[in-house]
Amino acid sequence: MPALDNRPQSPYRQMELSTHMADSEFHSPERVREQVEKLRMQAELYEQQRLQSETQSRELEKNTLRKAHFNADLNELGQKIHNAVRRIERELESMSKEQQELEHVCECFKRHLQILSALQPQMWPPESVSERLREADPKLDRAENDFDEAYALGKKYRHTDVLLHKPGEKPEEKLTWRKLREDMARGLAFHIPLFLLILLSWAVYLLFTS
Repeated sequence: MPALDNRPQSPYRQMELSTHMADSEFHSPERVREQVEKLRMQAELYEQQRLQSETQSRELEKNTLRKAHFNADLNELGQKIHNAVRRIERELESMSKEQQELEHVCECFKRHLQILSALQPQMWPPESVSERLREADPKLDRAENDFDEAYALGKKYRHTDVLLHKPGEKPEEKLTWRKLREDMARGLAFHIPLFLLILLSWAVYLLFTS
């Protein structure tokens, strides 16, 4: 009968046994399922992070594009409004200038009216008519010159035609499409009967000469 080996095993042998047991526990079904579930959860987390990153990237790109369009529209509209403001300001300046000039003309005419109204030639005594005329003629000439000069410059005003025609004068008729159509209609109304008469005479001539 062989003797039992009661000698203690070497530390190497003990480590080998322990490693085998640990490896067996690591590859147990429960352990494998835990590792698979952990990897699955990590994969889902990574996928969610990837989708979230892509969504944020698309949203950022969309907002960047919207911002670029908004900035372009902002600049375009701002430029249009700026140009409109400048045009309106220039128009107001032109209107204000014309108003000041017209007020000056009006005051000038009022002064001439006062001077001419004060002359009253019907009240002149016969013995002083010659002297009164010598004094009054320059006043009348000056008023007439200022009047003619004001109406001579009437065409330069763009915002009013008050000085375009003198009181009592008939304004010149402008050539418009309406007036042109009316003239053409009157011309046709006059010439069509004449043309028909000539055509009828020619037909009668051909009838009798054939």
